[in-house]
Amino acid sequence: MSAPRRPRSASKHARVLALPLLVLALTPPAIAQRSLRSPTLHEPIPPDPREDVALSVSLDGDLPAAIDTPRGLVSAPDPARPFGTGEAPYSPAPKNDAPGSTFRPDRNTARPDALPYDDPFSPSTAPFKRLAAYDTVDANYTLSVRDAHAAPLAVSPTPTPDASEEHFYADMVVDLAAGRKVRIPSVGPGARVLRARAGVQTDDVRFTLYKDGAENWFIEGDATTRVRLVMEVSAPRAAFGGDFGSPTRAELRAVPPLPPNVQAAAAQVAQKIGVTPRSAPREVVTKLVTYFRAFQDSEEPPTGRGDIYLDLALQQKGVCRHRSFAFLVTALYLGIPTRMISNEAHAWVEVDDGHMWRRIDLGGAGRTLHDPLSANLPYEPPPDPFAWPQGSTRGEELADRARRAGADAPAAPGPSGVASAAPPSRTAGASSAGAVDETTGGMSSGSGSGASGGASGGGGTSTSLRPVVAPGPDDRPASSVTMTLGGTDARRGAPLAIRGQVSAEGEPCGHVAVEVVLRSRAQGDVPVGVLATDERGNYAGALVLPASVPLGDYEAHARTLGDGRCGRGQTR
Repeated sequence: MSAPRRPRSASKHARVLALPLLVLALTPPAIAQRSLRSPTLHEPIPPDPREDVALSVSLDGDLPAAIDTPRGLVSAPDPARPFGTGEAPYSPAPKNDAPGSTFRPDRNTARPDALPYDDPFSPSTAPFKRLAAYDTVDANYTLSVRDAHAAPLAVSPTPTPDASEEHFYADMVVDLAAGRKVRIPSVGPGARVLRARAGVQTDDVRFTLYKDGAENWFIEGDATTRVRLVMEVSAPRAAFGGDFGSPTRAELRAVPPLPPNVQAAAAQVAQKIGVTPRSAPREVVTKLVTYFRAFQDSEEPPTGRGDIYLDLALQQKGVCRHRSFAFLVTALYLGIPTRMISNEAHAWVEVDDGHMWRRIDLGGAGRTLHDPLSANLPYEPPPDPFAWPQGSTRGEELADRARRAGADAPAAPGPSGVASAAPPSRTAGASSAGAVDETTGGMSSGSGSGASGGASGGGGTSTSLRPVVAPGPDDRPASSVTMTLGGTDARRGAPLAIRGQVSAEGEPCGHVAVEVVLRSRAQGDVPVGVLATDERGNYAGALVLPASVPLGDYEAHARTLGDGRCGRGQTR
C-alpha cells in the first residue's frame, strides 16, 4: 500500500531565489523606475534537475524530484498534476485487464499504419511498454499465464546488491474500482517498485500493487475513483537485451510439456529451422531469432494446413504479434522458457537464460505511433547481439519515426503548462561547430573545434567521425559516421537539412537509426531528432530545431547505436 504522505523536503515547483540588492543596480533609468515600487526580494526560478539530484529533493510519496540516468538527468512527473484531457486511463475490464487474460492468434498479417500508444515511462522505453505477458499455450493455440495468481508486489527503496539497474519514472492515470485489480504496465522483466504514490492532486488514495507468474502488474484500490499513479521503478539493464550467454539445459527453468497436437506441430517447425530439444540453448535461441526475424508482413493471409500456427510459422508470414506467438510455441517445445509480451502497438518475446529474463525484439513493427514521444528522453538498451535481415521493421524504429514526427510539431506542454524538452544527454562525442545567434536564435554552421562566435562560408560543413566503442563486451565492429549540415544558417522552428553516412569495416550500415543532437557546455546534449539510413547506409532529412532550445553556442553531433552487425559510432 502507499505510504502515508510525508512533508516535502523541498518543492521543485515553487522555488524562489533571494536576490541581493546589488543585482538591482542596473542602468540609471531602471533605478529611477524601481524606486517608485517596492523592491523585488524574491524571484521564481525554473526547476533544475541537477540541483534536485545534488540536494536530494523529494516530492509527494518520497518520489525523488530527478534521477540521473546514463542518457542524462530526468525530472520527475508531478504527483499532484491534474488529469489531462488527452490522458487515457488504465481501466478495469472483466476479461481483458483481469489476471488470467488470454491471447488468440489471427491471420491478418498486413503491416499496420499508425498505432495508438501511451508512453508512461521516462526515460521512454517506447514501444516496449510491458502491458500483457503470456507464458503457456493450450491445444487451441490460446496463450495465457500458467500461474495467474496475483501476489502483492512490494514497494521498497532498498537497493539490490546488483548495481547495474536502470531507473525510470512511471506516470499514468488509472480508474480504480474497489476490490478489483486493474492491469497497469511495467517497464521490463525483473522490475522493482522503489516508490509509489496514487492520488487526486494533493489527496492520497490507498492502493496495493500485485504481479502474477508472468510478471503482469496490477493495482487495486480501496475506493472507486480516478487517480494519478506515479512511481520510481528499476530493472536490471541486462533485462533489456544483451548477450544471451551459454547456459546448459540444467540451468534453465523447467518448461511443462505442451498439448500433444501442439508438440507435433512444433516439431515440424523445429525440423525446418534445424534444431531439436537436445540442441544447446544458445544455438536454439540464435536460430529461432534468425528464423522469426525473417518473417514478412503480407496482405495475403497464410492458409493451407488448417493450423494457424503451422500456416504462420512455415510460411514465415506475419507482423510482430504473429512472430512472437509462433516463437513462443516453438521455443516452449524446444524447452526454452519464453514469454510473449504485447501492448497496443507492439509485441516481442522474453527468453530466460538461466539467470534472468531478457527482452528480444523480433521486428514486424508498424509504420508509426500516434504518440509523438519527442519530449521524452529515449532509453538506450544494451546492444542487440542478434543479426537483423535487410528491410527489417524493428520496434526501435517505430518509436524513432514517432520522435521524428514529433520534432516537426510544436513543443509539447510540460506538467506545468510550460513547453518542455528532453533533458541533456551525457553521451560524449561532437562534430561540426555551430553557434546559436543571441539575437535571432539561428544556428550557423562552422568548422574547427571551437563552439563560439559562429562561422562564415557557404555550404554545409563535412565532419569526420571517430568510432565509439560501446561500454561492456561488444564484438560488433564500431560504426563510422559522417554528417553534413545543409546551408549556413538554421533558426528555431525552421528545418535544418542534414545528411551523412554510416558504415562499419567499409560496408554500409543499412536501416540503422542516427540521432542528431546539439551540444553546449551550458545545456549538455539537446536531442533534435532521429533519421534512419537506407540500404546503402546513407541518411538525409530535415529536422526542426525545437523552439525550446535555449539561446547559446552549440555543436552538432550525430551518433548511432548500430544494429546486429554494426556497432555504436558517433561523430568526432
